Amino acid sequence: MVSTGDRKSTEVISDFLGASWRATVRLFKSIPSRIFGRIRKAWRDFRDRPPRKDISRVYTVVGYTTKKYVDERYNAERRMMIMRRGLLALIFFLLLFIVLDRSLSAFNYGELKQMFGFSSWTDLLKNDPFSEKSTTEPTALPVATTAQTAAENSGNA
Repeated sequence: MVSTGDRKSTEVISDFLGASWRATVRLFKSIPSRIFGRIRKAWRDFRDRPPRKDISRVYTVVGYTTKKYVDERYNAERRMMIMRRGLLALIFFLLLFIVLDRSLSAFNYGELKQMFGFSSWTDLLKNDPFSEKSTTEPTALPVATTAQTAAENSGNA
């Protein structure tokens, strides 16, 4: 090995600059092939990927894995997803039933009659003026005569 003391400093600098130049040229020459290599790899990965028909995970057989093991894992994951969805639907319907049961049992129909003059929905809809078929004839509202209202107001009734 040649020590730096035997060589001139200009030779050392020129060797360093020459090596740097060659490395830079090599880098720029390899850029297009690296870009095309990445594109080719991405296209191969896209083309060779296993088909995916649902949201389940796709397994590719790698190493010591067997197809039977992969199928068992896939089926176990699928069963778990079905069970989760079923339990969520069951919980939703139970909550809906509880809310409806509590809200309808807390509703007092006796107060309806006092507030609005009807005790059930059938009473309300019996004389619906907008229905095509009315179940009963419209009833006339009682009209008080002037003499009756005057007597009630004066307290002579």
